[in-house]
Order: sequence, then structure tokens, then C-alpha cells
Amino acid sequence: MLSGTLPPEVGNLIMLTDLNLANNSFEGSQLPSSLFKCKQLQYLNLWSNNLKGKLSPEIGNLTKLTVLNLDHNNFEGSLPSSLFKCKQLQGLYLKSNNFTGKLSPEIGNLSKLIELDLSYNNFEGAIPSEIGNLQSLEYFNLGLNNFVGTIPPDICNISTIQVFAILENCLSGTLPSDMGLFLPNLKHILIEGNVLSGIIPASISNASQLITVDLAKNSFSGLIPKTLGKLRLLEWLGLEFNNLTIDSSENIFSYFSNNAYLKALILNMNPLNAVLPNSIGNHSIFLEILHFTSCNMKGNIPIDIGNLSRLTYLSLADNDLTGPIPATIGRLSMLERLVLFGNRLKGSIPSDICYLGKLGILDLADNKLSRQIPESISNMTSLRLLSLPFNQLTSKIPSSLWSQTNLLMVDLSSNSLSGSLSLDIGNMKVLTALNLSRNQLSGSIPETISGLISLVNLSLAVNQLEGPIPISFGGLVSLELLDLVGNNLSGEIPKSLEMLRYLKYLNVSYNKLQGEIPTQGPFVNFSAESFMSNDALCGVIRLNVPPCKEASLGQRKAMGLMILKYVLPTLGSMILVVSIVLVSRKLQAKKNAKLSNNKDSIPLSTWRRISHQKLLQATEGFSANNLLGEGSFGSVYKGTLLDGTYVAIKVLNLELEGAFKSFDIECEILRHVRHRNLVKIISVCSNIDFKALVLEYMSKGNLEMWLYSNTHCLNMLQRLNIMIDVAAALEYLHLGYSTPIVHCDLKPSNVLLDEDMVGHVADFGISKLLSDGISLTQTMTMATIGYMAPEYGSEGIISTSGDVYSYGILLMETFTRKKPTDDMTIGQMSLKHLVEESFSISILEVIDANLLSNENDYAAMETCLSETMGLALHCCADLPKQRIDIQNVLARLKKIKLKYLHDHGGG
Repeated sequence: MLSGTLPPEVGNLIMLTDLNLANNSFEGSQLPSSLFKCKQLQYLNLWSNNLKGKLSPEIGNLTKLTVLNLDHNNFEGSLPSSLFKCKQLQGLYLKSNNFTGKLSPEIGNLSKLIELDLSYNNFEGAIPSEIGNLQSLEYFNLGLNNFVGTIPPDICNISTIQVFAILENCLSGTLPSDMGLFLPNLKHILIEGNVLSGIIPASISNASQLITVDLAKNSFSGLIPKTLGKLRLLEWLGLEFNNLTIDSSENIFSYFSNNAYLKALILNMNPLNAVLPNSIGNHSIFLEILHFTSCNMKGNIPIDIGNLSRLTYLSLADNDLTGPIPATIGRLSMLERLVLFGNRLKGSIPSDICYLGKLGILDLADNKLSRQIPESISNMTSLRLLSLPFNQLTSKIPSSLWSQTNLLMVDLSSNSLSGSLSLDIGNMKVLTALNLSRNQLSGSIPETISGLISLVNLSLAVNQLEGPIPISFGGLVSLELLDLVGNNLSGEIPKSLEMLRYLKYLNVSYNKLQGEIPTQGPFVNFSAESFMSNDALCGVIRLNVPPCKEASLGQRKAMGLMILKYVLPTLGSMILVVSIVLVSRKLQAKKNAKLSNNKDSIPLSTWRRISHQKLLQATEGFSANNLLGEGSFGSVYKGTLLDGTYVAIKVLNLELEGAFKSFDIECEILRHVRHRNLVKIISVCSNIDFKALVLEYMSKGNLEMWLYSNTHCLNMLQRLNIMIDVAAALEYLHLGYSTPIVHCDLKPSNVLLDEDMVGHVADFGISKLLSDGISLTQTMTMATIGYMAPEYGSEGIISTSGDVYSYGILLMETFTRKKPTDDMTIGQMSLKHLVEESFSISILEVIDANLLSNENDYAAMETCLSETMGLALHCCADLPKQRIDIQNVLARLKKIKLKYLHDHGGG
């Protein structure tokens, strides 16, 4: 592999026609100017090096160039107009660089161009219609940029085109009504991840050579065209995340009965309102992926599904399917993922499934499955994730489960499993998450649990476990979460837990523990909430327990000997397995997102009322110790329901004007909306003199707490993820519900964070439903000063663009750690103007200093922050019509994150 810079002497090769230096390690901020003296050069390939800087205007000197490949480098800036003088170009490949600016209409001069790839850059503006002049074009890829506007109709008239890819941009409008009529050679159309709307034109099926049709993640509506069934060569159909339906008189699979080569049928997140037909097994013998999650599917899973012998991925999750899981699924020998969570499936788990030797993910959560977990589960040698929570499973956990030494995650929570924990539990050396909470497990926790050396999350909460907390827990070196609440555990809290350096969450409340609470290591950060209702515990005052009496010297020595006896052997094993731990932690981080998504997709339980007395019990009489915070209409307390569930209880102050209206509004909004990034309502209490909402408890508090904490700091990626979560919630409120919902009071204290630091938008007390879908006017302004849009404060005009304005301010605050109302902090200049001014100096001047101190790649950070703050300013335009809509905000922020990961070496 060659390295260093390209030597200037390359210009001496004046008769050079081909130069191929691909896949080396050349670097430098500019290509040597001597290179452009090689005027005979026809083929220049510098793919996959470390070249950077701007592309010199001298590139136009290479007038005989037919192929220019600069893919996978770090070039930046706009394309020089001289490039479009290279009229012999047939292949132009600039993929995966940092090019910016608008694409010049002069590109239409490259009339001999056959392949054009500008994907994975930062081009913006409209796609020039002059590309329609490239009548020899076969490969066209502008994916993963920031193009806006509509798709130029002229491009859809290039008869030679075979690949048409504009995925992951910000394109809007509709597909041309004659799409496909003049594209006889088109094989792949990739338009996913834009904001296109309208119907999918039936004419698309005239492109009879189509192999791939991916229109996912747009806003298409109407019927799925039946004409897609005419595409006899079709292998991949991706229509997920749209608003598409089918003819109510039709069988969903009858649409695709002629697509004999279809491998992937992906329709999730569309309101199909369909039934899986009994004839499903007659479909394409090539079908590998069947994805119908959240499609309002009803009825049973047909027995003939077992005939789809090549299926590798089957997801029918989050629908309304009933009846048993057919045993014939056990015939799908190629299956790698089976995802059926969030239905009403009943009966037992067929033992036939346990013979699927390639199955890596089995997710049957949130159904009505009963009886025991099959003992034959040990046959699933490829299983990595087992998710069976929120069912009605009984009997003991099969002993064979603990022989599954390759499992990474196991969730059996919220069932009726009984019996004791097996001594073999410690065999699962790579397990990262184990949740057995809310069952009827009994007996003691075996010392052998210390064998779970890769474990990150462990919950045994709300069972009937007894005996001591094993001292060997100190060997769980990767542990971050330990939940033992609501058992009958006794004895002391082992001091060996002080050695768990990664432990962030501990809850041993509602047990029978005694003795001194440890004070070192992670215990420095734990609060009284971790130790409640253990009457014999003692320790420091802040934990709300009595002080301890001084232990005798003999007792201290005895305790020290016990710790050394159990912990030293474990420390020895730690050295041997440290590499396994590091690998498994990375795997866990990726898989946690999957578990979190599945958990958030579980349908809400039936909305019900709860008594005032039960809320008193849950909050210990609304004790000040349980007070989480105070808002505009009342107070929020942490509570623990009788089943051990933690909740947040929002109690309204009925003496405040508008409190009753606020309660009604919040009930109306929360009981209808449903999204993983919105706070979930669990129950409600409504009396004449008392009103409260029982909401999902967020263990990590709110964004305001994290931003202004003296002990915690959010890193760059956490802030990006949280703001993406908030944007996703707003997108749903504005566009995903039958009537647009305006939050009206978006601010850091209303962004709550769950255990996985996923953001959830809360506090809908002054939200509004837009009956006309556009705006309304109210006389009473109740939003928070500093975050409200100008037209709201001056005229009382409420619209979705007002929420976008608030989001922009929130976005600025999240990365600057400066409140929009804090004039002392920002020198009498508004936060918006402060950010604007920073662009003329350096965006890093206004960014949270804590964020800067925790990052080492300042180039990647500055680029990311510049784009993020630019987006924030776009959100905060003074006039509503000048503001970007929330769909585009979400799309752009995701691209910013993707680019940051790429630049930072993490993507």
C-alpha cells in the first residue's frame, strides 16, 4: 500500500493516459498542480485514499478525461465550474466526500456521461433540470445529500437510465404522473427517506425491467398500485413508513401474485387494515423478507406460512393478530429473525420453533401466550436475543435455557414464571442483559451469577426472592443497572458492590435488608430512592436512613476477610476475560437500541382510572421526598404502584386558573397519541377536588437537569440523539395524527429521558388541536417566554411552525448550555443572535465548554455544530413561512448525525 503525498513529479508524465492509485493511503490538502499538466490523461482513479482540500479549477485542463473517480476521500467545497468542461467524461464518481454547495446546471454539458455518483456528500439546493440533457446516463445516484425541491420531470425521460437513486434527501412534491412510461431500461429506483407525497403513479409498472422499488420513509398515500404485480422481475419492494392502503375487497398477497422472484416485501408502518390470507404459502418461493409491522393486520397467522421455505426475516409485530402461533413456522429452516411482539396471540409457544437452527432473534413480547417455555429451547444454538415479556407464561424457567451460552439478551419479565434460579445461570458468559422482573421466582440468588461477566443490565425486581445479595455480585465488572426492588432479600448490602465502577442505577427498595449502606464507588451517586422501605438499613443522612453505630474492629476485620474470600478469585478471572467484556459491551450498545424500540412499540394498556387512595400509597402521602418537580399547573411526584411499577404522578393545583382545562386537554391528547418519543399515560385520577395523571416514569430526569448539572455532561452524540428523538415526536404530533397537534410549550424541562437516554416529549397541558390543520388564534398566551414564536407572543397565533421555532431555540440551548431567558449569561444579546454572531468568528465560541472538553476531534465537531446551529437558525426564522417544516428538520438532523459519525470514525 502506497502512502504519503502524490509526488509533484507526476506532471513529468505528460503522455500519461491512465493513472490508477486507488485504495492506498495518499493524503494531502491539494492534488499537485503538476497532475493537471497530463493533458492526455483519460482515466484518473484515486478512489479510497485520504486526500482532502478543494478540487482545483485546473481539473478543467484534463479535457480528454473519460473517467474521474475520487470516491471515499475527504474533498470539500463546491465543484469547480471548470469540471464541466471535461465533455468527454463518461464516469464521474465523487461518492463519500464532503462536497458542498449547489450542483451547477452546467452539469448538463457532460452529454457523454454514462455513470454519475455524487452520493454521501453535502450538496444542497435543487437538482438541476439540465441533468435531463444527459441522454446516455445509465447510473444516476445523488443519495444522502441535502437536495430540496421537486424531482425534475426531465430526468424521468432518460430512456437509458438503469439506476435512479435519490434516497435520503429532502425532496418534496409528488412523483411525475408518467413515471416509468419512458424508462424501459430502469432496474432500480431508490427514493426512500425524502418527504415526497401524493400517490404512487400506476405508470411506474411500465418500467418492466424493475428489480428494486424502494419508496420507503416518505409521505405517499392512497392505494398501493395493483400494477406493481406486473413487474415480473421485481425482487425488492420497500414501501414502509408511508400512509398507503389496499383495496378493502382485495387480498394483500393477490397484489403480488405474479411477482415470482420477489425476495423482500416490506410494508411496515402503513395502515393496510388487511388480513393475512390462507394462500400466503403460495407466494414467491424466493421470498426472504416479510415485514408487516404496524400495519393494522387482523385475523390469524395462516398455517400455510410454513411453505415460505426461504424466509430469513418474518415480522408481523404490533398488529391485531389473534389465535395461536402456527407450529408450521418451525418448517422455516432459514429463518434468522421472528418478530411477533404486540399482538393478541395466545396458546403455547410451539416447540417446533425451537428447532430453527439459524434463528438469532425471537421476539414474542406483549401477547397472551401461556404455559411453559419449551425445554427444547436449547436446540436454538444461534439464538442471540430472546424476548418474551408481557405474556402469561407459567411454570419454571427451563433449565436448558442456561445452556444457551451464546445468548446476548434475555427478557422474560412480566409473566408468571415460578421456581428458583438455576445454579447454571453463570454459564452465560456473553449475556449482556437479563430481565426476569415481575414474575413469581423464589429461593435465593445463586452465587454462581457472578459468572455473567459481560452482564450490563440485570433486573430481578418484583419477585419472591429471599436470602442475601450475593457478595459475588462484585465480580459483575460490566454491570450498569441492578434492580432488585420488591423481593424478600435480607442481610447486608455487600461492600463488594463498591467495585462496580460502571454501575449507574441500583434499586434494592422494598426488601428486608439491614446494616450499613456502602459509601464508596458508585454509591456516591445513589439517592434515597435506591434504598426505600428497608427498615433496618443505616447510613449517611442524605439517604433518609438513621446513622449507623460504629462497628467493632472484629466485625470490620471479619467483613474484610469475607470480601477478600469471594472477590479475589473473581478479580483473577477479570483479567482473563477483559477482551470478551469489551467486545460484548459494544454488541450490547447496538442491541440495546433494538430492545428499546421493541419496548416502546408495546401497545399501551387499557386506559383506566385509579383511586386517590392508591396514589397516596404510591407516593407515601405525596411526600416531599418523592417530589420530582413543579410545573405551570401543579407538581410531579414519583410513585410506586402495588405491582412495583414506577410511575410519575402529575397532580394539578386546582386553585390555578385554567387547571381544569389543562387536565382535560392533556387527557385528550395523551389518550389518543402514541409514539415512542412521547410520554405515555398509564392511568388517571379525577375527582371533584383532585385530579392527577399517572405517567410513565423517566428514570433519567429531564434535559434541563442534564444540561445544567455540575456532575453530569451529555456528549455530542447523546445531544444529537435526544434532539432527533424530540424532532421525531414533533413530526408525529404535526403529521402523524388525524388532527395536527401543537405542543405550544417545548423546552428542556419538558423533554424527559428514560433509562436508555431516549428523549420523550411531555407536558401537554396547553397543547392545541388544529381543527383546520393550519393555525388558530387564542387570546391567552401561556407558553414559556424565550421559547415561544414571535407571532404567538404578539398575536396569539398558534401553528405547527410555532413549535418548530421553539424546537430551534431548544436545539441551540442543548449545544450552548445557555438559556434563552438568561441575559446575564449571554451579554444582553438573545440566544438566537448570539448563535448568528458566532458564525462570523467560530461556532465553538458559543458552544458548551463542557462539551468541548470531552471531545478530541474538533474538526468533526465544528462541522457538525455549524450544520446543527444553521439548522436551528432555519427553524427560528422570524416569519412562519420562512421556517423549515419538522419533517425536513428530522431528515437533516439525521444526516448531520450520520456525517458526524463518519467524520468521527464511528460510522
